[in-house]
Amino acid sequence: MTNRYHGVIRWDGVSTVSLPCAAVVVLEATHATYVERLVESLHENSIVILPFGENPAFDLLKSRLHAQGSLGAQGDEAPHHLWWGGLKPLAVPTGLYRKQDTLFISSYGASDSTAQAKRLVGDFQQFGLDHVVMQAAQKPNRNMETLSKVDFILEQWTRAHRPVFWISPRARLAGPPLLPQALGCDVAMHRGSNGTMTTGVQFFHQTEHAQALLDIWQRLARNHPDLPESLLLDQAWTMTNAQRQLETAWLPDTYWQTTDVKPCAGTTILRHGDSREIDRPLAPFARSLQSGRQFSRHRPRNAHLVMKGAANGLGLITVVIRDLLAASTQDVGEAVEAAASAFAADCGGYSQMEIVLCCWNEHLESVLQIERSPSLLITNALERLRPDSFRSRARREQTAEPEHLDQTRLEEADNDDGPSPSLVHPLAAHTVEARRNVRPRLIRRAVHLFWGK
Repeated sequence: MTNRYHGVIRWDGVSTVSLPCAAVVVLEATHATYVERLVESLHENSIVILPFGENPAFDLLKSRLHAQGSLGAQGDEAPHHLWWGGLKPLAVPTGLYRKQDTLFISSYGASDSTAQAKRLVGDFQQFGLDHVVMQAAQKPNRNMETLSKVDFILEQWTRAHRPVFWISPRARLAGPPLLPQALGCDVAMHRGSNGTMTTGVQFFHQTEHAQALLDIWQRLARNHPDLPESLLLDQAWTMTNAQRQLETAWLPDTYWQTTDVKPCAGTTILRHGDSREIDRPLAPFARSLQSGRQFSRHRPRNAHLVMKGAANGLGLITVVIRDLLAASTQDVGEAVEAAASAFAADCGGYSQMEIVLCCWNEHLESVLQIERSPSLLITNALERLRPDSFRSRARREQTAEPEHLDQTRLEEADNDDGPSPSLVHPLAAHTVEARRNVRPRLIRRAVHLFWGK
């Protein structure tokens, strides 16, 4: 990715960037004043790369840029989410591209107009694009339309042996949509300004990561047919990113431009008619769950990282890293790496580990309310788990009564000191004590200054 730029700069958190077309790596969050200074100094063709993109401390910087891409987490060697963006949204790089390298597909169901689908076929033919447009297989009820669509995409993806670009039958083309194939990403998606996943355009490359996303999406659609398609796609994307280095390109708004307003310059895909989910009773619920995605990161209830452990083991253990905003980006990153490394070194017999990141106590409480795993390990962002933490936790669970485990779980949630001292590295404990009394006061003071409460 950085080979397309004139140079790579590690930002010091204060200075401006004068190099044109630079890749600027930001490792630590900083004051809003310096964020504005950085953004104002960027060249229009420069990008900002966040190696710890899962940290909410970077939300301010992300809000000043157009999201261009992200890379998921995968195991203890790559436990973080990479994010990058720029002053401008993604555009097709200069070069020669073959239209035949992508198969453009669409399917329509009982609620779609055949005439609209025929107009889309006419657009494909006008721009000389290979395409397959057909009626989706009929399902027992309307709630199964999402499954029909996913089945169709998977079938065409398997047959084509080349990338496929699904476009809603209610859309029209204003130009050939060649951006995704020019980027070489696993998938290309579009999100609305509120973070909701768009269901009208999806691109899937011929990669294992793209297939994993399609498989998870299909499984969710089959098991939860009543849920809105946008939520199912969003959850499939989230789950895939927690286990694989899925490279996602975020399509610009020109790839899903509503016809309610005058199309902007460079518009490629126009959306006609209402969304097929507008009358779904759970649509507002789905939108609220995706609100945090506008910063291209997971919300507290979603696992940031998922790792497999022992086959047929003790089951799932969830590691909750709390108080993210009371620690630096480096602290949070090291806490994630310590947990992943500890599980890789000795899983303690657990079959799977999930890491969940929590900023506030309210986030922690919501996780405790819905967490399905009886094995829960709560730690602080300033602490580091020992390599034998999971073995010690498993031994404790095997010797304790269920009532005692439930009480321990609640005590850890209420205890600001995090998990049992035996699970925390002793050197990290000194770091915690040195910082604990300073950071909370700084945060309360910042909240008071900015919000007056």
